[in-house]
Amino acid sequence: MKAIAALGLVALLACGPATGSPALVLKGVTVIDMTGAAPRPGMTVIVRDGRIESVGEGTAPQGAQIVNARGKFLIPGLWDMHVHLWASPERLFPLFLANGVTGVRDMASPPGQIFRLREQAKTGLGPRIVACGPQVDGPGQAPEHAIPVANAEEARQAVQSLKKMGADCVKPHDRVPRDAYLALVEEAKRAGLPVMGHVPNEVTLAEASDGGQRSIEHLGGIFDACSSAGAEIDRMKSAPPPKSPAEFPQRIATRGTLALDTYSPELCGQLFERFVRNGTWQVPTLATTYGRTFIDDLSKRDDPRLRYIPKDQREGWKPENDFFARFRTPDYVAWQKRYWDEALKLVGAMHRAGVPILAGTDLSLAYVYPGFSLHDELAFLVEAGLPPLEALKAATINPARFLGLESGTIEPGKTADLVLLDADPLADIRNTRRISGVVVNGRWLGPEELKEMLDQAAAEAAR
Repeated sequence: MKAIAALGLVALLACGPATGSPALVLKGVTVIDMTGAAPRPGMTVIVRDGRIESVGEGTAPQGAQIVNARGKFLIPGLWDMHVHLWASPERLFPLFLANGVTGVRDMASPPGQIFRLREQAKTGLGPRIVACGPQVDGPGQAPEHAIPVANAEEARQAVQSLKKMGADCVKPHDRVPRDAYLALVEEAKRAGLPVMGHVPNEVTLAEASDGGQRSIEHLGGIFDACSSAGAEIDRMKSAPPPKSPAEFPQRIATRGTLALDTYSPELCGQLFERFVRNGTWQVPTLATTYGRTFIDDLSKRDDPRLRYIPKDQREGWKPENDFFARFRTPDYVAWQKRYWDEALKLVGAMHRAGVPILAGTDLSLAYVYPGFSLHDELAFLVEAGLPPLEALKAATINPARFLGLESGTIEPGKTADLVLLDADPLADIRNTRRISGVVVNGRWLGPEELKEMLDQAAAEAAR
């Protein structure tokens, strides 16, 4: 696998899964298998035909590709469970894989692009992609990545349209009318498509959870639902549309400050019990919240990851250009910084209550980097109070369980998507960044190949 940057992504895709190739053997590695067992040092992991064949003290088969992994640590491949794949695969795919991200869940992209990318990734060297296709939103919302619905019948038609497209899931957004949302959930059940995404403004989190929505993104609506001033907050949410762009962030700040001022641990405890009972997963996307909160500081940093971002996108990220930042008011800035601190506490409280959590970044927004920011998200989860092992679960075994996949652990028969680390992530979650090699579809990518992939991504960004 030499000269990856020169060969380009098309050649990579032509490689396909590593079936019929010599076995791959990782020798002497400490295995963190994510099954609940303690880390096992000195293991030999044998991979053949894209699957894990054995984990133990076995002998390498004749002709196998052998990797000396002594002193290193092996974890399952990582998932970013909230992305928007709006950039070119020539840049995105290498960045994901070089960061050990072997799977992503796309939560709204134009259908003509996302389903093509999903098929490309199935046949070649790219992350596995689970895709909802375009999101479902309220009337008047007509971007390429959204299906507008005004009533129950249109919601049912939207679900059937997504089914025909080959969508893996249905993502509702904020402005879906109440009757349309209820019909969407019912129709999605008939179609066999899970509902995951935002909870519309006219629906309570309790109703969404009881109705079977599988995941809720961005901690959406939780502080409102946990406020003792719920009636006043509902009144604010139903106000007429803002007359100017600057009015929008001011409204958010006013309502958000009231919600934080009236936060009730008892109300949140009851909501968390419901999430646990119904199996409603949470995807906090703290990486995006961090980017919005500290955008002024981030815009002044000489972050080496910027080399992987095209110039026009870097310009769009600047506070004076970013959609979420340019109309901020002082009250909004103060609320956002307070919200960041409270969001970390909220995620910790959810974890302690047993609410299942998935790691996602909301890739596409300012200062969220493909692949790299998933490691930031894991660090934020630990900062919120999750032990490193639990943070790792949020990007490995939890996505596998959520999506019903044969991956997420290091066991015989499981898909061979793996990440080899130079240091123990259970001692310090930041060690997930210290990647020595990646196994994707049973195919080994060593340090040299990973560097070439990063160079390819940088070259694509510079075009």
